[in-house]
Order: sequence, then C-alpha cells, then structure tokens
Amino acid sequence: MINKKTALKRLIIFIAAELAMVAAAVWLADPFYQYHEPFFNLKAVLNDRDNQVAGTIRNFCYDSLLVGSSVAENFDTDWLNTAYDCNALKVIRASGSMADLLYYVDMAEEEQDIKNIFWCLDIFAMDASTEVQLYDDDVPRYLHTKTPLDDMPYLFNKEILLEKIPAMIVCSLKGINTGGQAYNWAAGKNFSAEGAMRWYERPEDAGQNIVEMDPELYMETVEDNIKMLAAQIEKHPEIQYRFLIPPYSMLWWDCAWVNGEEEERFYVLEKTMPVLLTFDNVEIYYFQNDRNIICDLDNYMDMIHYSPEVNQFMLEQMRASSYRLTEEKREETLADMRSLTHAIHEDEIYRYYRR
Repeated sequence: MINKKTALKRLIIFIAAELAMVAAAVWLADPFYQYHEPFFNLKAVLNDRDNQVAGTIRNFCYDSLLVGSSVAENFDTDWLNTAYDCNALKVIRASGSMADLLYYVDMAEEEQDIKNIFWCLDIFAMDASTEVQLYDDDVPRYLHTKTPLDDMPYLFNKEILLEKIPAMIVCSLKGINTGGQAYNWAAGKNFSAEGAMRWYERPEDAGQNIVEMDPELYMETVEDNIKMLAAQIEKHPEIQYRFLIPPYSMLWWDCAWVNGEEEERFYVLEKTMPVLLTFDNVEIYYFQNDRNIICDLDNYMDMIHYSPEVNQFMLEQMRASSYRLTEEKREETLADMRSLTHAIHEDEIYRYYRR
C-alpha cells in the first residue's frame, strides 16, 4: 500500500512533468516568436502585432524594415522584397507614435545590419507622446526582454496553449497573415463611402465659430519628435530611409478644420519635411495631396484607413520614383495641400454631405 509521503511525491512529480510538457509545447510552437522562427516547416503567422513584433525583431532574419501604424499593415512586403532585392520585416505599432516606433527600430538595428527602412510616416505620429508607451496590461513587459526568466506568464498560459497555438497552426496551413501579408487586416472590411462616413458625423454648423488650437499645446512636442527622428537618421548614414506620407481621407482633414486642428497638422508637415530633406540618405514620397485617392471615400473604411489597393499603389509609385518630394518641390507641394484642404471644405465634402 502506498503511504502518504510516496503519494505526495508522485503527485509532485506528475505536476512537474505536466508543467514541463506545457512549457515545452509553448516553447516549440512559440506563437509570439519569443525564442525562434517557426519549426516543423510552418509559416510564420503574424496577426498579433503588439505581442509579436518584439519577438520577430529579435529572432527573425531580415535586412530591411517596413515601419508604421495600422495604415501600413496592408503593404505586401513580398512585393517590396522583389522590387528592392531585400528581406523586409514589418514593424507595426497601433497608432504609431514616433517614440514607440523608434524603440522598435533601435531594437532591430541592434539585432541585424539594416540596409533599408521603408517608413509609412503618419502625421499624427509627430504630435504623439515622446515617451515610449509599449507596456500595459495587454502588452506585458516580458515580451520585450531577452531573458527567459520573466516568461512564466507566457510558458504557462492556458490561452496560449489552447487558443493561440491551434489558431497559429491553422493560419499557417491556410496561408493567412503569412509572408508579405503579415498583420493584414483587410479581409471582410467595408471600404466604401458609406462605411467611411459612419465614422464622421459632420456638424450642421461646420466652419462656423472655429476656435483654433493654441500652438503652444503642440509645437514643442512636434519639434521634440522631429529631433528624435533626425537623430536616428543621422546616427545611421548606412541606411536608406524612404518615407511614405500616407493619404488620409478628406474626412480627416475636414474634421481637423471643424475642430480647429488643421494648423496643427500643417505645422507637422511644414516643420518635419525640411529637416528630413537635409539628409542624403532620405527619400520622401508624398501621397496626401492625391485628390483621386483622398476625395474618393470608396477608398476608405473610416477617416484614415484605406484599402490594400492604395497600399500597393504607393509601393509601385515609390519604386517608379513618382510622388517624390524634393526640396525644390516642397513649398509648392505644401501650398497645393493647403489649396486642397480649402477645396475640401468648400466643395469636395459636399459630394457626400448636405450643405
């Protein structure tokens, strides 16, 4: 007959063995890519940007980066790799503050020799907090450390074991969010004027009694973000930076005008572009004043998120050196942008809203 001491010992051994098996299963599958690229000939499934970007930066092989917010997620990096003979990793941060994106870029530069950075540069990124804000309840700190000593919440996690890993295997086999379509969210989205307009209820008195935002509220933050970005570029003359200024819809610009924020957005453009253009290793491609894109709301699902066809159009135009902003064209381009926003408020917006 087994005594209590022997039974307890066997129970402890059983529990330890079960825990070891769970940890081993998570380590082998590794859906957040904390330790390695995929095993067992599985494709890397990238569909959880906040939990996967740090791991892929540490453990994947790449020589280029595609950087940006959610508006950059639908770029096809396979096409980019062929066009530029590179191996690009998507580095995505929701809302894409400059501080958070620079954190990721710095991490990548420590891990690999980077030759290209394709940067979808959001206007709002230049007016975001200059403090890194990557860690919260949804994005734990352990994802951003190399040591496995703080990985207990990952290795012994029922959701990881029973939900994340099976879903990853299914997506890998079906080719969902793999390869150049990493983090692509377009499936099932409604790109239409009706869909976009649901996100903007234009007030009946739009344009009346506009109170402009106090410049003191944003000038210092914008300039600090510019300095951080400029420091990154200056530190790495060996890297070719290509910045794409994405085309937000005219709803975004009209909303800014109605709320007294339009000058803030022009301040970002007028201060950022001249600084970037001083660097020999920088190219800028400006799509924000393309009337055929931003004034056609069928290209959008909300005020800023455009269809994958727009993403592809930008890549093709960049490769053809179209839409390139140079110092010689800078003032003319920004003047055209002001003319366009005026046309939006006076005419274009009324293609969709009642006067």
